[in-house]
Amino acid sequence: MDIATQSAKIFPRIPARYFLLLPVAAAIVHLVATFIAMSNTRGSAYYRLDGALPVNTMQVLQPILPAHQPLPFLSSDARYAICRFSSAKGPVDVSAQLPDRGWTLGVYHPDGTTAYFAAGSLSRPTKVAITILAGDDRFVGSSQQTSGLTGQTVPQLTVAAREGLIVVRAPDRGQAYRQSEAAVLALAKCTGRAF
Repeated sequence: MDIATQSAKIFPRIPARYFLLLPVAAAIVHLVATFIAMSNTRGSAYYRLDGALPVNTMQVLQPILPAHQPLPFLSSDARYAICRFSSAKGPVDVSAQLPDRGWTLGVYHPDGTTAYFAAGSLSRPTKVAITILAGDDRFVGSSQQTSGLTGQTVPQLTVAAREGLIVVRAPDRGQAYRQSEAAVLALAKCTGRAF
């Protein structure tokens, strides 16, 4: 018996189309696995802080140190105020002042995607006033709000998000500025309203 006959008995003839379907099947498995991994948000910042932060209350975090890191990758050269919000029972009002360049405010969904983002500017302080709705198109009233900080009228923005995190970030410019930075961070508010 020759080698060709022996290999034909061991490996029966497989149609070439099966070999062509193999990369297609592998690609489908790869895509499904990727989408499943992306939908797994249990390790996200929102779920890490779920039990540590009260709902609809802004909390100024302690300075980031090696022994105190509530989330990975938070920069130690910045100070943070974070609010875990839920608009399921009513709108959430957010107000903050971003006095200078480097200050930011972000509204993030539980999966980490951004619902809203604002940055401070060099020329003048940026006042942010946001109403967060659950996304069901309920009327919440006026689109203007009087700022308690300056008494000026601040345009009110509306953002659709059911739950997530609001993060106010202030750059740490050194010991001489820490007290004033902490005072401005403490002015940031996140409060729920009942219908």
